[in-house]
Amino acid sequence: MRLLIRALRILLSIGALGVSALAVLAVLGFAVPYFDLLNHLQALLFIGTLLSLLFVPALLGRGVWRRFVLAATATGFFASAITVVPEFTASLQPRPPVPASGQTVVKVMTHNLFGMNYDMLRVLDVIKREQPDIIALQEFFGEQRSELGPLLKETYPYSVFCRGGKRANLGLFSKLPFTQEQGAACPDDAYGAQRTGHILGLFELPDGSHFSLMTTHLDWPAPKMARQREEFAELQAAVAEVEGPLVVVGDFNSTSWSYALRGFGRSTGLTRQDHGLLTYPALFYYLGGWRETLPFLPLDHVFTRGVAVHDLHTAGMTGSDHLPVVFTFTVDEGSPD
Repeated sequence: MRLLIRALRILLSIGALGVSALAVLAVLGFAVPYFDLLNHLQALLFIGTLLSLLFVPALLGRGVWRRFVLAATATGFFASAITVVPEFTASLQPRPPVPASGQTVVKVMTHNLFGMNYDMLRVLDVIKREQPDIIALQEFFGEQRSELGPLLKETYPYSVFCRGGKRANLGLFSKLPFTQEQGAACPDDAYGAQRTGHILGLFELPDGSHFSLMTTHLDWPAPKMARQREEFAELQAAVAEVEGPLVVVGDFNSTSWSYALRGFGRSTGLTRQDHGLLTYPALFYYLGGWRETLPFLPLDHVFTRGVAVHDLHTAGMTGSDHLPVVFTFTVDEGSPD
């Protein structure tokens, strides 16, 4: 029994020190970009350091080693908390009410459909429940488009599609008429080499206001971190060309805890509206099939400029490994044209 207890204490010490070290390195991601990869795991690091902080005092014997492990664990917990807690706190802040001045309220759904999701009737069911005015889709491949497109045509008569490399398959459906801008960023070659793209639409509303909406899909930061940094830079340049109120949505494959995503918000002047919104993975492959699981990564984001967001939430499962994000907004009356 003593041998077993000793082994458990050793394993606890190794685990506590390991997760705490990762949490500290994640904080240093601003200086070493590769450490920023650890910020994508902040939900796990926070829980891991918290559990370590609870169990180390209870299970480790008294002495110098216990004090050392406890100090290291407390440092790791603090390092993770300064990243995770502000994000959680921001999610509790109330949103502005819909103005009583009669402005048009716009509802948007942004959703990564998942390339292996072929149950478009399930997708349609969620769309019918949410009734968005605009639907922005990522990982929207040809077979999905050929089935879902006709189902949406009557209600959403305005649409644009990108057909390109893995991340450049996008769709935009709308009840509202719009003009496509920056069309060169939206490829139309399913066998092309362009990995990413974006759709930019300019909308004019019945109340006389207008806004632009952009949807995109970026690569994972690993294994080629430089590739995602280049994609962020290209997206920043595309945003800089847009005047007036703007909404940018999509699967950024970067968590809200990462320096990369926070840097994009600062460099563009956009405000990220989602906080603590865990959207991925809603499915995980194990025991020979895709099975529903609890998401722990916030990868799907909503950035805005010149609009007020009144509600933002995740919608129901569609058969994708991402949850849809749905939000409503009005154009700020004081926004420049």
